[in-house]
Amino acid sequence: MTQSSGPGAGDLDTVRQVLFGAEVARLEREQGLERRAAAEQMAELERRVGQRMDELAQRVTAQLDDLSRRQQAHAEKVTQLLDQVMAELTRRVDGLLNETRSRVEELKAKAAELERRKLNVADFGASLATLGQRFTGDSGANSPPAG
Repeated sequence: MTQSSGPGAGDLDTVRQVLFGAEVARLEREQGLERRAAAEQMAELERRVGQRMDELAQRVTAQLDDLSRRQQAHAEKVTQLLDQVMAELTRRVDGLLNETRSRVEELKAKAAELERRKLNVADFGASLATLGQRFTGDSGANSPPAG
């Protein structure tokens, strides 16, 4: 802007200050209103983001709780099945042990029977041998001398 010198130049400056001062004041007011509106929008946005984060946290917590419950139920089911398997294995092992003991007792009884028979046969053989000796001894004494 050019400054004019002379009468009325001061009045022009005053008018300019008044006009521009009013314009600056108006712009400052608008800027203040815009800042407040932006601050309110930011606060609302922060509130909504916080609310959304809380909702997501609640959902995640609920999903984690559900997963934990399902894992616990699964672990209980696996434990129950393992208990059943162990009980069945114990039952089968006990059955096999009883059967094995029974067979071992049968084998011992058969071995004892065979040992008894063996002794009977040995006694019989000894008796036959004794009889044979007597018989041959008696027949040698009754036979005429060769001569």
